[in-house]
Amino acid sequence: DVELAGVENPAGFTVFAVSDSSGGSAHAMAIAALKQFPGNGIESITNCSEVRSLEEINCIVQESRRLQCMLIFTFASPGMSRYTRMQCERAKVLYVDVYQPVVIAFEKYLNYPPVGVAGGHQLRDDADAQHFSWRSSPVPT
Repeated sequence: DVELAGVENPAGFTVFAVSDSSGGSAHAMAIAALKQFPGNGIESITNCSEVRSLEEINCIVQESRRLQCMLIFTFASPGMSRYTRMQCERAKVLYVDVYQPVVIAFEKYLNYPPVGVAGGHQLRDDADAQHFSWRSSPVPT
């Protein structure tokens, strides 16, 4: 098993918010949903932003299993979403894909396929700069 630098097993539950972009949507969705569960015991949300490789998804899923935490993710790529779902199911990690159902609904409504890349059609030229951009933050009470 691979352990992620800077991610510790907190005293309470934790959630991984995973995205191929900033992670803001996954993080905000987790915070909004957690407000429905006062005293939930969630002490932190770990944002895994700019996830662009299957290797990193594997690492996140392994760490989620080790920490026994839930994954909430927003991938623009249907392939990355599908791969993450498959890996979570294999590892028996609870997950929710909060972005693809919305993209699929818009595709049907607009009768037009999505571009399927992080940030839409504006691609960044940082493919060579592979780094894991993850951070943990406390859950507001």
